[in-house]
Amino acid sequence: MSLLPGGLRDRSRTEVVVGVGAVVVVLGIAVAAPSQAGMLLAAIGVGAVVFAIALNNPVIALILVVLASFGRTAQKEFVSVEALTPLFYAMVIALALAVGKRAKEMPRLGTIEWLMTTYLVWQIISALLPHAEDAADPVTGASSEVYRWIFSGTILPFVAYVVAKSVLNTEQAVRWFLWTVVGMSTYSAWVSVIQFHGPKRLVWPRYIVDAPNWEGRAVGLFNQPVVNGMLLAIGFVVCLYLATRPGTDRRVKWLLYAITLPTAYAIYLTHTRSALLSLVVALLVGAVLAKGWRKPFVVYLVAGAAGVAANAPRLFSSDRSSGGIGSSNEIYDRLNIMATSFKAIAEHPVFGIGIGRFRAYNTYEHIAWSQEIDWNRGRGIISHQNELGIAAELGLPGVILWISILVGIFYLLYRALRELPDGTFLGQPLAVVGTTIMIILVANGMTVDLRILDFAGLLPFVFAGMVVGQLERFRDTRPAPRAGTPGAGLPGGMSPADQVEWQEGQEAKREAVPVGAPLVTRRPMGLAP
Repeated sequence: MSLLPGGLRDRSRTEVVVGVGAVVVVLGIAVAAPSQAGMLLAAIGVGAVVFAIALNNPVIALILVVLASFGRTAQKEFVSVEALTPLFYAMVIALALAVGKRAKEMPRLGTIEWLMTTYLVWQIISALLPHAEDAADPVTGASSEVYRWIFSGTILPFVAYVVAKSVLNTEQAVRWFLWTVVGMSTYSAWVSVIQFHGPKRLVWPRYIVDAPNWEGRAVGLFNQPVVNGMLLAIGFVVCLYLATRPGTDRRVKWLLYAITLPTAYAIYLTHTRSALLSLVVALLVGAVLAKGWRKPFVVYLVAGAAGVAANAPRLFSSDRSSGGIGSSNEIYDRLNIMATSFKAIAEHPVFGIGIGRFRAYNTYEHIAWSQEIDWNRGRGIISHQNELGIAAELGLPGVILWISILVGIFYLLYRALRELPDGTFLGQPLAVVGTTIMIILVANGMTVDLRILDFAGLLPFVFAGMVVGQLERFRDTRPAPRAGTPGAGLPGGMSPADQVEWQEGQEAKREAVPVGAPLVTRRPMGLAP
């Protein structure tokens, strides 16, 4: 006999468990943090609703992960518990549920995915192995910090790449994602411009104007000018892509073109060389590869060259606060960091100094590039070159795996540029966008270690996965070639194994017919012999 009242007897156990769990959470918060109970409960309630929505649709889940990474720093203004990690798990579960219901395809795992898995395993091994820097500075070897390096620099972008391949498979899904990027970059451009030229009360979050990590530079929601510049450059490219698509409404087209103006100016306001490099890379790649829609890239290149010529003394000055990019201090920092990285690679070529340990190594084993450079420049900070940082922390096997992943992705992007049709929304022009954004990732990695900056790695890998997914589906649905052409199913278009099998079949047919036997032909039905 059930001890529950009759009304509860027919309810599912899941509802009872959820109800009990909610009561436990509320009581736990009320006891542990009574002063923040209201905010925490509101955050949990909103988070539960968002989590449920994400579980229902993997496309929405992926977009929510991107938005959570975009607003991760700003979110701390309200509550310390971040939304990125639970939404990441919701995205993975949503994809698994969609695959189980056959609403989405099972992601294909090829060479690149296996390289990603091997690279992740190598990082886990590095985290578990003892390293000399742990004894010198135990804080740097803390599991939470090392986990953050692995999650932000590897798990998040790699899993998003695989998910994007599977779920961004329709024009509607891709449009939703692209307009999300436009919205994020537009907001970043807004707060960046208003930070310098408008009523600062309109800027949110307040740390952008009250306590920026880099004074006098447009830091955006990330409070970091490099990532802000990357997003602005990516949004700039996406705006031009959407504006030049056939069938785009005239008002929408001019709105997108209008957005590119403050976006380009906001990139300048970051006063960051890597951000300006991102814009230059985007313009150059677009001018070369954007077949049929390169005109806006060329126009911006000409306008940018004219602007540089008109403001050369100011632009190439050493005053970073006024937009100058000629300061040598940051160059000295990077040279000393490079020298220290080369030392670490020489001393630990196989396993490296350990993931997340470069800051400690750069504190206790720091060296200068030359006697002309101040020894203190760059001491005690993380690596500022992506590949060198990986080589120092994970050894030569680690950096070889990482570079192999990039090379593999760029090869597939190259194949997408060659094979996808150029007259469709999901075709070759989209491959130009994905290629440009991956080049921006590599260009920024030459000046900053992007592994700790989750958004900087996440967004380019989503674009790459989106394009590679289009390439895989196009190859699956490509019409079969005509008979007699390569790939048509005849011997000339077969693989060596298929050719052997075909030849053996033909020989078997010949052996089945006795020598000299008359050939039997079929006559049309109804005709007399």
